[in-house]
Amino acid sequence: MVGPVKHPGSSNITAGADPRLLADLREAVPAADVSTGAEVLDRYVADTYWKALAARAAGAPLGRPDVVVTPRSDEEVADVVRIANQHRVPVVPWGGGSGTQGASIPTHGGIVVDLTRMDRIVDIDEDSLTVTAEAGVNGRRLETELNRKGLMLPHYPASAEFATVGGYVAARGSGVLSTRYGKIEDLVISLRVVTPTGEVVDTLPVPRHAVGPDIAPLFIGSEGSLGVITRVRLQLAPLPAARRFEVVSFPSVEAGVDAVRKSMQSGLRPSVVRLYDEVATRLTLSPVVGSQLPGVATVICFEGNPAVVEAERKSMLDLVRAHNGQVLDGGLGEVWWEHRYDFYKPPHSPELPAVWGTIDVVATYARLLHTYHALQEAVAKPYAARGLKLRSHLSHWYPWGAMIYARFVLPDGGPDSVTLHDRIWKDGVTAALGAGAVINDHHGVGLKLAPYMPAQHGAGLDVLRRIKNALDPNGVMNPGKLGL
Repeated sequence: MVGPVKHPGSSNITAGADPRLLADLREAVPAADVSTGAEVLDRYVADTYWKALAARAAGAPLGRPDVVVTPRSDEEVADVVRIANQHRVPVVPWGGGSGTQGASIPTHGGIVVDLTRMDRIVDIDEDSLTVTAEAGVNGRRLETELNRKGLMLPHYPASAEFATVGGYVAARGSGVLSTRYGKIEDLVISLRVVTPTGEVVDTLPVPRHAVGPDIAPLFIGSEGSLGVITRVRLQLAPLPAARRFEVVSFPSVEAGVDAVRKSMQSGLRPSVVRLYDEVATRLTLSPVVGSQLPGVATVICFEGNPAVVEAERKSMLDLVRAHNGQVLDGGLGEVWWEHRYDFYKPPHSPELPAVWGTIDVVATYARLLHTYHALQEAVAKPYAARGLKLRSHLSHWYPWGAMIYARFVLPDGGPDSVTLHDRIWKDGVTAALGAGAVINDHHGVGLKLAPYMPAQHGAGLDVLRRIKNALDPNGVMNPGKLGL
């Protein structure tokens, strides 16, 4: 595999809180919003990427900013980015710090632009069912405000308690209701972005048109490497009149995948389908719902008009039974919904000195089971003697395929834990690529997957690099990420 390639312009950038840089920043934004104190800088050395957490714990963080700026408007963001570009200083946007890939770690130093003070919900359009929000709006707060009006942003990522709207988009994320409503890119109507040279750009006000290429998709999933997202307009949905859960068990992953595939391709649109393999059923799902479930347990949710919910539920359960599935207590699905974020908190989530990671890959149905078994062969079996458990569930289903969320946990990596972590990732990603999968569905690339971008994109990565060169000639925007 080819290692991460720096943007050619990154040789021009400099680090350090130069007095002239600080003076310019303090003219552009209130002086109190420009911080160089060690206590402040230390808050930005890690997101939730395992290597970043381990490095911070060891006292040798992967990166640390030289200055943190907390702007309050688009104009202030533009001024900060313009100054950074003039001084050739890196700029790293920061939202909730909940990412898992290291995308927000300032590995080259420079300026962290913390957007959390840009937290206005600008407009809720109840006719068009859209919300316009600044990038720093917290996901949980936004959902609470929308629910008061009988609306929801049908995204619901596991990180909603911490993540921001800008982070949702910059990481190209997904939520638990994606099987019905789509990923974040399906919910974005328009964006406001500050370019690397300091221009404020609004994309077109609608996502469907024929007035040339749409630039909004360019910034979705760009992880701050092409600009700073400062405002987002998103599609909403009414809170469902009915929400009905079922829990079923399949005799095998193969039977479950075939049943869900046929459901999706017949036009059914459950909002949730989470199919846990036997290991994940035992170690992940059962402890959270408080009941030891058999086989390949699957949580399914239907929502919307009550009559449609009942019709979809009946049709899908018929397919479940046709694939030798067993219908269990649907009330456990309600328990799962109420505790859906508990999976990512103690005691259900690992902590150091454990080694962990989530290999979330996506594939067409033709390659999906090949990918699942390839990950078993590359990760679960070779590292079992070290105590590794690979817990896989399939969620985020599409008419053409699905995502595999393969989470490995090793109780203690020992003195070679970083080397071991990297080797597990290399083996897993190489296996996924070999099976014909795409190496990430919704967590992004960041530092973690940057080394594999050439193998994933081929010549397409050169196209992305040329776009990066054109927009960011000095290479100041979040250098070292995305393999750019």
